[in-house]
Amino acid sequence: MYELLILGILRTRDMSAYKLGRVLGGNLVPRREISNGVFYPLLNRLADQGYIEINEAQADPRKKKMTRITQKGMTRFQELMAVPVSMDAKRESVYRFKFRGMDGVDEAEQYKILEDYENANQTDLNIYQSVQDHLKQKLQAPDDDRVEALQWGVRALGLSIAICETKQKWIEECRTQIGQEKE
Repeated sequence: MYELLILGILRTRDMSAYKLGRVLGGNLVPRREISNGVFYPLLNRLADQGYIEINEAQADPRKKKMTRITQKGMTRFQELMAVPVSMDAKRESVYRFKFRGMDGVDEAEQYKILEDYENANQTDLNIYQSVQDHLKQKLQAPDDDRVEALQWGVRALGLSIAICETKQKWIEECRTQIGQEKE
């Protein structure tokens, strides 16, 4: 998962490992820090696989190490952008990593990523709406002693539904913008 974001970030510019770690942490959903125990071994693995190079910056008196993507890393980035996203807890983060790297893939791949995201989001939306409808029906039962809990369940699902609807609108706006950029 982090491999995609690291390669995507490095496509745009070389970066120190420290800065790269900060950018990576700022892109996680929810925002959290990536531990050095995960991050630095991942950088070393990417370097060992030939996807990135880590070199001392000659112009820097502190000789800090700069990280840059290789041509093999660019190819790997393209491969990762085309991999379907699993319907698991990391799904939203992976899609956001892909969105960050959309300028690095062709228009057909951009549309494919948006379509896959739309389908996953629509699945979530359908589930939330179904459960909310069920809870609303439960609220109609006059003898139900869980009225307050059911009301809050309906409200919470309302938030999830609103978020999904906003995502759907965003997807449609992206498609429109891709089409306009083409013209």
